[in-house]
Amino acid sequence: MLTILYGILGLGLIVLIHETGHLIAARMCGVKVEAFSVGMGPILLHKTIKDTDYRLSLIPLGGYCEMKGEKAFSEALESNAKEITGEPDSLYGVHPLKRAFIAFMGPFFNVIFAFFAFIIISAIGYNYYSTPSKIILANEVNPDFSSPAAEAGLKTGDTIYQIDEEPIINFADISSYVSLHPDEELVFKVLRDDKDLTFVVKTELDTETGAGKIGVLNWVNPLVAEVIPDSSAANMELSAGATITKVDGKPVFNTTDISLLITGKKSVVMEWEKDSNIFSGTLDLNTEDVGIRFASDRYHTPTYGFFGSIKQGFLETIETIGLTFKSIGLLFKGVDFTSAVSGPIRITQMIGETAVSGFSASFSTGIVTVLNFLALISISLFIMNLLPIPILDGGLILFALIETISRRKIHPKVLYYVQFIGLAFIAVLFCIALFSDFRYLFNR
Repeated sequence: MLTILYGILGLGLIVLIHETGHLIAARMCGVKVEAFSVGMGPILLHKTIKDTDYRLSLIPLGGYCEMKGEKAFSEALESNAKEITGEPDSLYGVHPLKRAFIAFMGPFFNVIFAFFAFIIISAIGYNYYSTPSKIILANEVNPDFSSPAAEAGLKTGDTIYQIDEEPIINFADISSYVSLHPDEELVFKVLRDDKDLTFVVKTELDTETGAGKIGVLNWVNPLVAEVIPDSSAANMELSAGATITKVDGKPVFNTTDISLLITGKKSVVMEWEKDSNIFSGTLDLNTEDVGIRFASDRYHTPTYGFFGSIKQGFLETIETIGLTFKSIGLLFKGVDFTSAVSGPIRITQMIGETAVSGFSASFSTGIVTVLNFLALISISLFIMNLLPIPILDGGLILFALIETISRRKIHPKVLYYVQFIGLAFIAVLFCIALFSDFRYLFNR
């Protein structure tokens, strides 16, 4: 329940910020805002200030900005008028460029929000856990897995320390860089037996997520960080600080080795070393969780001063906009729409899960993770809303620019037919997103 509540509030905040952009722009352009609501549905409280009815509504799903003259389009259609007219303080009564500015400011406020979110993230920083940049080839774990890394010549046990010009500190760096460069050739610098080697790897496109992949797993040393009380591991007296060395008499060097040796078995004999002593015991596998947690390293992202955070926030915003355009382009390279496109249900769920997991770690971690996720969604909404599709802000901007250049108002029926096509496009996209959402929930 808390997950859903966080998700609704997060998504609602993004929509409210969008509508606030329209409100401010309308006032700047002399268009009367008849109502501005925080939330949707039945009105709980309201107060009129400077001809605008400010409302607090029941359902916390964003809000709306109701401007004078928004119905002029439908009224022109009903009356068979040749053009859409309006009073000087209405949406269709102002100059087309002012109308375009009002439409643009909604999406632009989403970018402003993302910019400030990235500033806060850069100032606070956050902790995360990862493993060293030592790799295991996926096709050695499962022959059915493809591994571009193996094809390029990398081997299990290699330590990647640079990709292209980007330094690599841990496996999270590998995953992050590769995922953002699908279907591209990347230059890997690797340390193997104290020798520096260079390989060119052509990444694959994961058609379900749109991310790049090279077919490697992270190497996790079999060092026990925690043993859950009353678990199978605790019953055989395994304890934190032990290094597992053998399973059923076979040596293991990482946790993947352990996983392969225990799969499909009811119990195994495990051998471990601690304080220069050797121990062994039988591990019962007839349980969902045997109770062993392996060690990983804790990292903290760089933090910046006041001006440094502003600069970093700007750079992050520009980079994220570029990556979002790149992601949209990948949809036309064979990515599965029903897997890659998320609708309101899945977005709400993901926001909620991000908030719950973040705040369960610490308050600062919760703030940072939620802001980061909301910033990404805000930038996606900015780009999608500016697409020149009727019924979106981008469509309104396009028609306003056409009117400005041609110095003629577009006939209402022309707008109607064009908007009908746009509505059909949005409806198809919405159905795909909903199907994707329901499949996602069913799989969960």
